[in-house]
Amino acid sequence: MALIRVEHVDKSFPTRHGSISIMQDITFDVKDSDFLAIVGPSGCGKSTLLRLIQGLDRPTAGQILFRDQPVNSVSKQMAMVFQSFALFPWLTVSQNVAFGLEALGWSADRIHPQVERYIEVTGLDGFQEAYPRELSGGMRQRVGLARALAVEPAVLLMDEPFSALDPLTAESLRDEVLQLWQDPSLPPEAVLLVSHNIEEAIELADRVIVLSRRPGRVLAEVTVDLPRPRDRKSTAFYEFTDRVYSLITEGRPSLAGTELPANGDARAG
Repeated sequence: MALIRVEHVDKSFPTRHGSISIMQDITFDVKDSDFLAIVGPSGCGKSTLLRLIQGLDRPTAGQILFRDQPVNSVSKQMAMVFQSFALFPWLTVSQNVAFGLEALGWSADRIHPQVERYIEVTGLDGFQEAYPRELSGGMRQRVGLARALAVEPAVLLMDEPFSALDPLTAESLRDEVLQLWQDPSLPPEAVLLVSHNIEEAIELADRVIVLSRRPGRVLAEVTVDLPRPRDRKSTAFYEFTDRVYSLITEGRPSLAGTELPANGDARAG
């Protein structure tokens, strides 16, 4: 059973000159144990789509289901990691991580061990009393990740979480996110990543949803069947990257389930 089903979703926004269509007829599933990435040109609705999935906004048409139930309000089973860190500057690391748990009504005796656990697994041990201004960008994003994981979501939504970081820090955090996702003792059950970085999507995801220019439509679903850890310098990795880049730049729909096996030859799945 799919954790999330996005079914024929449209989204438009009203303006004084009429409505602007952001996306049209978006359909895909997020399955258990999925690591799914969404890529596409700037302005095609990638971040808006994450907001719709979490229930922060409503589609103009179509529906989004979580475990076969319509998403009509903010889902407590999903958590978001933002590009801009979105930390409270007046709160310490521990207080920022605890924020979501407090909002859920957890008692103090449950919050403390939970906060300590996710501070440890995200490499923040020793920084519990630090404030965001005292941390590097990479460490601040770790706080955002720890806050999201602490509520133990079924689905982790990540909105270009590495784009504000330097390349070395981003690469380190990508590796850590993969390790956390692959650990069966830790949440989440699935990860949905929005990225403008095609190589990042190929490195991390099992499947990549490719969107067109605005209004965003699904051009293809590319299955990435490369073994992990993935070598960015390999011919197969380059072929996947080139395939997705070509889909975006050409803007023409392709067969859903397009795959590139290890030898780099395309085939329709």
